[in-house]
Amino acid sequence: MTTLQIEMAIAATILFIIIITSIAKNRLSIKNSIAWLLLPIIFIIIAIFPDPLQSFAHWLGFETLSNFIFLVIIALLILICFFLTVSNSKQQDEITKLNQEISILKKGQNGKSKS
Repeated sequence: MTTLQIEMAIAATILFIIIITSIAKNRLSIKNSIAWLLLPIIFIIIAIFPDPLQSFAHWLGFETLSNFIFLVIIALLILICFFLTVSNSKQQDEITKLNQEISILKKGQNGKSKS
């Protein structure tokens, strides 16, 4: 096993422990943790079977496997960030709608109590 494979296995284990701990402490929902749980699984697969990925990276023109891995990790993090931003936007819209509904209900209650 090369140094990169050992480092990836260690990083995957640490990341997996952090994610599981966050789920157990209810800081991270299971729905949102699915994407994060894929990262350590991918790390482990790459650490165990680096040769096919090495060939693919070389075919794409990468000099070293580590450069390709960094690119893949950055791309995955950007995708996760994008989907979290979309989710956040939907939640903000829902909060705005709920605030408007609460305001309408409060105004309706105030109007009834004055009559």
